Amino acid sequence: MRIRAPRLPFSIGLFATMMAGCPGDDPPSESNDSTSGSSTQGPTTGGPVTATATDTTQGMTGDATDTSPTATEGPTDDTGDSSGSTTGEPACPYTPVEDNPPVALELVAEGFDRPLLAIGHPTEPDRLFVVEQGGNVRILEPGETMAPAESFLFVDVAGAGNNNIGPEFGLLGFAFHPDFPADPRVYVNYNPPAPGGGTDRTIVSEFTVDAGNPDQVDPASERVILELEQPANNHNGGMIDFGPDGYLYIGMGDGGGGGDAYDTGRDPQMLLAKMLRIGVEPDGMMDDPQACPTCDQLGPFDYTIPADNPFVGDGEFAPEIYAWGLRNPWRYARDPENGLIYAGDVGQQFWEEITLVEAGADLGWSDMEGFHCFGGSGCDDSAGPNQTNGDGMTAPLVEYQHNGGRCSVTGGGVYRSCEVPAWDGVYFYSDFCTGEFFGLMWDGSTVTDMGLVLEQNELPLGNGWNAHGDVFVTTVDAILGGPIFDGKVYRIAPGA
Repeated sequence: MRIRAPRLPFSIGLFATMMAGCPGDDPPSESNDSTSGSSTQGPTTGGPVTATATDTTQGMTGDATDTSPTATEGPTDDTGDSSGSTTGEPACPYTPVEDNPPVALELVAEGFDRPLLAIGHPTEPDRLFVVEQGGNVRILEPGETMAPAESFLFVDVAGAGNNNIGPEFGLLGFAFHPDFPADPRVYVNYNPPAPGGGTDRTIVSEFTVDAGNPDQVDPASERVILELEQPANNHNGGMIDFGPDGYLYIGMGDGGGGGDAYDTGRDPQMLLAKMLRIGVEPDGMMDDPQACPTCDQLGPFDYTIPADNPFVGDGEFAPEIYAWGLRNPWRYARDPENGLIYAGDVGQQFWEEITLVEAGADLGWSDMEGFHCFGGSGCDDSAGPNQTNGDGMTAPLVEYQHNGGRCSVTGGGVYRSCEVPAWDGVYFYSDFCTGEFFGLMWDGSTVTDMGLVLEQNELPLGNGWNAHGDVFVTTVDAILGGPIFDGKVYRIAPGA
């Protein structure tokens, strides 16, 4: 089939100076807070909680269900599970903690350059692949506590120099092929340098592991799968992952600027401001400029459209689209138990949100910001959490306001570790500017908002997970307008 990438109208200007992690374009202010009122769905807090990055003074609240842990499938061989389990699931590597302990961050390793993703090897969950925004993926072996010098993968990226916390370009996403390591392919989402001052781009590429070195990809093996124009240097999204269906999901922001400056949020032909879903296997049918003279021809590209994508056959929508109306899904995560996608969608002036990304959903941007109408759209703002309003737009699960220094949501992960059964199914997330962590649970019909569960003094930049069901957090220290430094990887763990 011929794949056509719709053209994005490009104009100069409207480049916003942003902090990494994509906060709203307008800084929070007292006038913003008073204008919008308060949220009843999002987490609210009193004064700050004094804590360090490795301890906490506050435990989980709300109705977290105390259930037996559900482990994900781990490595097996012909004689059974090498971990010793008789069920095909990895043995619990922790001593389970009873009751509902405080939430803490356990330091795993430090010394990284703007780490924004840490994911476990599919069959060796204690080996972490740490993605650095500057263009490297590094393998952190079990027991190591410092970033290794060697790189598993490197791509040349725009804004690679670590001298400012504004640009959001870089290496933003990484995923293993669903059959890895038997199928030794990996995938990345990155922004390459624009040649000769040309158009900035997002590239999604495939690499193959070097046949002679399983700890390094073959740099000559890159196959570009998808390439899109980026009109500004913010709101790139950047997360990618494979769903249980075997398809690649790609979180795309609205292209940047402020207030949906390029009108991508409400345009169903644009691939920006969307969650995309594609098949990575080539079918040999490249882009054909004659078939779509108004489309981008940055390729050629060779991927497939899943037949059950929600808008296949609807001429109003690009067929790659899985869901639309996203502003900037900087970090999203999939629940390993049921496949649900939780996205931290970064807000504009007033509201940050956590939303479920489901097939065919219109998530509202730029008619809505959180549960509220945006820019005088006159929308229906009566829908409750994950409900669809009268305009066909789906509301988020929770929101929180730009007050107390909060500015930009960093999506986290769904906890499925055996270590704390009481947290099974809790989605943890954070705010980039305050370092606060929050929790929620979704049972399919009702959201339980746990509010603030931890405050610490580093900036949460990214997320991660492994096959044990652990949730990882990546952080940085930063000087406003200056460098980001001391990138660390933490594991969400029970505190004392």
